[in-house]
Amino acid sequence: MAHPDPAQLRNVAVLGHRGSGKTSLVEAMLHAAGATNRRGRVADGTTVCDPDPDEHRRGMSISASLCHLTWKGVKVNLVDTPGDASFQGDTIAAMRAVDAVLMVVNGTAGVEVQTERLWARAVAQGLPRAAVVNMLDRERADFDAALASLTAMAPGTVAIQLPLGSESGFRGVVNLVSMTATTYADGALDGVTGPIPDEVAGPAQAAREHLIDVVAEKDDALIEKYLEGEEITTGELIGAILSGVAEGRIAPVVCAAGDPGIGIDRLLDLVTEALPSPVTAGVRGARDPATGEPVALAVSEDGPAVAVCVKTVADQFSGRISLLRVLTGVLASDGHATVAGSGAKERVGQLFTLQGKEHVPLAEIGPGDIGAVAKLKEVRTGDVLTTGDVPVAFAPLELPPPVMSFAVTAHVAGEEDKLNAALRRMRDEDPTIDVHHDEQTGDLILAGLSQMHVEVVAERIDRRFGVAMDLAPPHVPYRETITGQAEAEGKHKKQSGGRGQYADCWLRVEPLPRGGGFEFVDKVVGGAVPRAFIPAVEKGVAEALQRGELAGYPVVDVRVTLYDGKHHPVDSSEMAFKIAGSLGVRAAIAAARPVLLEPVMRVEITVPAENVGDVMGDLSSRRGHPLGMEARGHDEVVRAEVPMSEMLEYAPDLRAMTGGRGDYTMEFDHYAQVPAHLARKAAEEAVA
Repeated sequence: MAHPDPAQLRNVAVLGHRGSGKTSLVEAMLHAAGATNRRGRVADGTTVCDPDPDEHRRGMSISASLCHLTWKGVKVNLVDTPGDASFQGDTIAAMRAVDAVLMVVNGTAGVEVQTERLWARAVAQGLPRAAVVNMLDRERADFDAALASLTAMAPGTVAIQLPLGSESGFRGVVNLVSMTATTYADGALDGVTGPIPDEVAGPAQAAREHLIDVVAEKDDALIEKYLEGEEITTGELIGAILSGVAEGRIAPVVCAAGDPGIGIDRLLDLVTEALPSPVTAGVRGARDPATGEPVALAVSEDGPAVAVCVKTVADQFSGRISLLRVLTGVLASDGHATVAGSGAKERVGQLFTLQGKEHVPLAEIGPGDIGAVAKLKEVRTGDVLTTGDVPVAFAPLELPPPVMSFAVTAHVAGEEDKLNAALRRMRDEDPTIDVHHDEQTGDLILAGLSQMHVEVVAERIDRRFGVAMDLAPPHVPYRETITGQAEAEGKHKKQSGGRGQYADCWLRVEPLPRGGGFEFVDKVVGGAVPRAFIPAVEKGVAEALQRGELAGYPVVDVRVTLYDGKHHPVDSSEMAFKIAGSLGVRAAIAAARPVLLEPVMRVEITVPAENVGDVMGDLSSRRGHPLGMEARGHDEVVRAEVPMSEMLEYAPDLRAMTGGRGDYTMEFDHYAQVPAHLARKAAEEAVA
């Protein structure tokens, strides 16, 4: 068989907060299963799943990475995901590719902010869950404390293992289902299983009874037997755990230490025996694009292939690489397929799977499996590819909006086109970044989830496409308006020996309510300004309002009335009246008490309750105006209006105030007058 039986597949996303040891754990799993000859180390940049130089330099995962292994006849696709919130777009996309998640928890820290957020997202998506408390060989590691934080976060989370020993003395695990112990010699990949040591027999028995309590409480078939005091057999306990995991009612917790490899073989047993196959999990979220109704797709070799693009990689050698999850049917190399919805035709070239950055050729990708193909022209992340007429679509990924913006320029003059092309390719790979031109300031804006996120994008563009860029804070799109009424004459008179230029117009300016824009009113009577020239006056006025008198910013919320003027039967022209209109409105604006306006953002900040005071004080220092606050789970949501100029570098400050647990979104709300002392400073900077 060219592809694995979908019942013998497991697709698992490895999630967790930054620093929980996800990559080290995956490396240990690959090595224990014989997929690698040696266990890679994050410290020396030899891991399969962190192949990029920027990951080596920063010592952290930045992109989701696919790898695979085979354990006891079961193929396991593992997606090692970033744990830093700056790169959560890849993590969110990875969750669409899998059938279950393995949450990795740092044994010294317990549940952290990304643990909570990713767990909640997995629950919302209906993904079965298991957890592993990692790094139990570290100083101050505490399995009981980490487990308590897990159970507080998620009812139904329960230990099916206990550690043997602690910190540097961690040497094995106790299986609470089989009531056996597995110990590991130094450097051993496989543990030796035997009776539970006497020193942990009492705690193990108590933990098993708690396990039975939790499992029986969440299993209708066992609860009656349990309440009547009947003994629950090991077989019944295993069956209840398996069904509870598949249905999301139970989340088993195991013990491990990735670096020395303790508990890794038992962890692989958990993945292959307790987490669901594609057949068991089914296809989540498929819907009819026309009606929005759910579509049932059987995970089967029969019928046309249907695959969803779960990630796009911009590769400097292979071009665009599309990572595909085949939902049903068999996708073959050197075939043809259609992009559902658009109807675009694609040639499917050589298929392959990924082992980190290594490409492993495949003849075909079967149902439930994950693979990749290069150089698809029309397919983007989230698109569906089908070899038949199958109307199916998926809801767009719910990605966090970018909150940190920079103005970018090519470091080398003349490379602007290359920079724009590279940014477009990176946008295909990372949909959490935004690239656009600010029409007012002329800046090319690159926005991301944090300063580090934007810096990594810049580094990758330089390395992959040879285009260096400079980053600078973006210009704030100020506006100008007037606070009073004024009148002025605009007179253009020029004589050059031949036909001259003559136009004279009187204009009145007055403020409009905020958001009123620009109005031009014609109140000329008696033909003082001929009808044919009035549009030219309006055009001159409109162009003049693009640069205000205070600092050169556009003038808004103003009504301009043309009420009188003079013309010459020979020397007057459209151009002359356009110039006169421009001169007149400039003079009137200067006399109408002009002021500077700034954009004000509506901000929503989610922070732990204990940090609310610090956040509110900081908002006050930023000229913020609180709008309200409400509880959301263990957090508080603070809503406020804050000037954009005060929010350009808010992300790192919020991270520092909340220990990385704070998050925020913002969007434009309205323009407001800048205080006089700040307006003078902004005007000076604008003309400098």
